[in-house]
Amino acid sequence: MPDITCIVIEDEKPAQEVLKSFLQKTEWIKLAAVFDDAVSALDYLKKNEVDLIFLDIQIPTLTGLEFLKIIKDPPQVIITSAYSQYAIEAFELDVRDYLMKPFSFDRFLKAVNRIATRPDPATVQQFNSKTHSSADKSFAFFNVKKTMTKVMFNDILFVESMREYVYLHTTRGKVVTKMSTAEMEKLLGPGFVRIHRSFIVNIEKITAYNAEDVFVDQVALPIGVNYKKYVDDFFRNSFTHSAS
Repeated sequence: MPDITCIVIEDEKPAQEVLKSFLQKTEWIKLAAVFDDAVSALDYLKKNEVDLIFLDIQIPTLTGLEFLKIIKDPPQVIITSAYSQYAIEAFELDVRDYLMKPFSFDRFLKAVNRIATRPDPATVQQFNSKTHSSADKSFAFFNVKKTMTKVMFNDILFVESMREYVYLHTTRGKVVTKMSTAEMEKLLGPGFVRIHRSFIVNIEKITAYNAEDVFVDQVALPIGVNYKKYVDDFFRNSFTHSAS
């Protein structure tokens, strides 16, 4: 079974065919739909969940960058473009990669191998069955500008991913280190919950939550579309709710 579901937003037929051909060779990615414009893709995403979007920039009605700015909690995105001048702005919008047309299958594979899969329900159930404590691992050392810096897990408010880096927002300030979100999630253990492809939250620091956000004091962290069911199950199974 494919691990990742994707869509393509691309108005040029030859470019569509290239992506279709490459995706057919990549068995762990399922192509769900192809769109000539971003507006049609927006309508699709309101009713369907996907893990990855291949997004051209020069497309009708809305450009690819305009699309990224208006969509709430977008899936992971790989830009496919013939224009290099948009790369900096695209990476500022947290795209996973930027493929310059024409690109080879090897370059395509390098891009898609950076994409994380959606959370495994079995992993979530295992997580829920554990105690909400990081007593077995109370701290770790992180490489910060070539210096190993000690961070106490209890001081971490939440973790935010920014491409190949993670930002540890702590009670003592922000720590930036080069590490994947998956590696950080594994290191932190059961005292933390992942609510979004870009956010991991210290359970002890959560002050409120609703269907869309988890709050750490006054900071609202979005719950990702692909994580909503798992986060809802986590809160329902892990905390006692009192009737109002």
